Amino acid sequence: MSLGHVHAQIDRYAYTNALTKNSPVTKIFFALSTLIICVTSPSPLVPIIVFLTTTTLLLRFAKIPVHFYWSLLVYPTTVVIASCLIIALFFGYGETLVAIVLPWFSWAVFKNGVTMSITTFFRVEGALSCLYFLVLTTSVTDILITLRRAHIPMILIEMSLLIYRYIFVFMEVAAQMYTAQKLRLGYSSWKKRIRSTALLAGNLFIRTLEQGERTFMAMNARGYDGNIRTLDDLPRPRMLSLMGIIFFDVILVFVAIMTMHSWVL
Repeated sequence: MSLGHVHAQIDRYAYTNALTKNSPVTKIFFALSTLIICVTSPSPLVPIIVFLTTTTLLLRFAKIPVHFYWSLLVYPTTVVIASCLIIALFFGYGETLVAIVLPWFSWAVFKNGVTMSITTFFRVEGALSCLYFLVLTTSVTDILITLRRAHIPMILIEMSLLIYRYIFVFMEVAAQMYTAQKLRLGYSSWKKRIRSTALLAGNLFIRTLEQGERTFMAMNARGYDGNIRTLDDLPRPRMLSLMGIIFFDVILVFVAIMTMHSWVL
């Protein structure tokens, strides 16, 4: 699945999912509150609860296809597993689980390092599920309108909108340029690989400047006066939903406190 296709799919589900009619304030509050609790939890139990809850909301209530959600999770999860293996094998202190001592080399796996790697894995997975819940159920436009209502400076909001829109555009352009170079044997040797990469970076920078100029001219032609105007007609958050999220967060905090000293390998 190409990057441009992933971007199009994320945007499509953000506008067509079964939770799209719910207030973005409610969804942002839920995602951010659970994310903060998840990454600060001392034990993996809270991130596991968060991951299962957000995954259930996405698959059962938002109606996001399982295969697409899995395709979003698989690559970052692979990187996280590799990183956590490094933490388990080369970091930690205290009680030793495995030790190899040779005249020229010594290596030990610590209980603390393994515990840290397991906790880190579940924290990252829980945080990923929170972020995916937000981006798959709430459009970027709704998020930015909500930020504008929160009195975030307009320049930051507009820059974020433009950056988001064009990151995937230039990724797609870079992929097309890479494919064209590869078909012309631009990566057949190490020397050609370095030269092709440099050409790709330089040409992409030029394309970025040209696209920026064209975008600015198009916006001026449409009466741009320094503000990107969007339809500000979002549903209001329901007090019952907000109270339910607060209650859920309190339960998570309580579980985190109760398991603070019980998480041992």
